[in-house]
Amino acid sequence: MGNAATRKLIDIKAPVFISLSTKARKKGVSLKKYIEDLLEEDAMKGSQPAPEGVTDARILSLIGMAKPMVSPEDTNDDRLKYILSK
Repeated sequence: MGNAATRKLIDIKAPVFISLSTKARKKGVSLKKYIEDLLEEDAMKGSQPAPEGVTDARILSLIGMAKPMVSPEDTNDDRLKYILSK
């Protein structure tokens, strides 16, 4: 986690805690790291796919950042539609 982290206390029910602890142990990582990895993986599911070959988390975090929140259908400019479709 190269980025600044936000600390948050969370409540986990006992059966979930036991299950996660067992899975973390099987992977050979701490429970904390296992949960962090699960959360990061889940957060990335909704994001756009990375260009092929890009694996650096710092670069991946920038993808789509500069894209305006304008739908191509909301404009009459063909050049803008083309640029936004990329």
